[in-house]
Amino acid sequence: MADDKVYDDVEVHDMNDLHRDRRTVKPGDEQNGSPVVWKALSVVIAMLAVLYDLSPVDAVPDAIPVFGWLDDVGFTLMAALNAYQHFSKDQSSMWVRMAKYVKWMMVALIVLAGVAVGGLVAAIIALVVR
Repeated sequence: MADDKVYDDVEVHDMNDLHRDRRTVKPGDEQNGSPVVWKALSVVIAMLAVLYDLSPVDAVPDAIPVFGWLDDVGFTLMAALNAYQHFSKDQSSMWVRMAKYVKWMMVALIVLAGVAVGGLVAAIIALVVR
C-alpha cells in the first residue's frame, strides 16, 4: 500500500477516512440515547417488573426461602439494566455495552430456570399420576 499516507498519527486509506476522523460534533448532534420507542418500551418493562414483584402469583413462590425472591430480583435487575441501556446518552460506552450483555445473560438464566422448574413440575406430576 504505497498510496497510504499518515496524517496526525492516523493511517488514512482514502480522503473519506481523513474527513471522518476530523469531524467535530456540532451542538445538537450529541447522542441522546436510544430512540423514543425503545425508551418507552423499557419503561413498560420496568413497570411490568415492579408489578411482577408485587404480584402474589410468581414463577417461583416467595414462600420458598431464597429461591422465591431470586426470580423477583432477576426480573427487576433485568428491567433496570434495560432502562439504563436505553436511557444512557452515550450508547457506545463500555458500561452500556456491559449492561446489554449482562441483561441478555439474565434473560438466558431466567429462561433456563423456567425450563428447569417446568421440567421439575412435569416430572413430579408424572410421578404422582402413576
